[in-house]
Amino acid sequence: MTRRFTHALACLYALIACVLLRCAVVSYQQGALHYAIFFTAAAVAFGTAIVHHSYLRDELRFAHAQLDAATRPRAATLVEDGVQAAFAASWCCDAWAATAGADHDPEHCTRKDHHA
Repeated sequence: MTRRFTHALACLYALIACVLLRCAVVSYQQGALHYAIFFTAAAVAFGTAIVHHSYLRDELRFAHAQLDAATRPRAATLVEDGVQAAFAASWCCDAWAATAGADHDPEHCTRKDHHA
């Protein structure tokens, strides 16, 4: 909905700029130089508004993309998954996980039934 509205607004700006340029040409042909300058300046202002509108639309799209990327959870890579799986598989009990294997003999572990 918003995209259609912004495109319609840009088209409206372009249409108004064309009408103002037509008014400037007619004013110049009739000898009203001051009006011709005014209408030309107004047409240039609407042309600038089209460019500015397009720039802001692109900035808004970029901001939405950054927000979407920042709020989406990061997917773990296959290497990270493999390292975590191998590390978890090497645990024999809660004590080994808590002490990182220090002062622990996995061959004679009495708590093998208590996996983390």
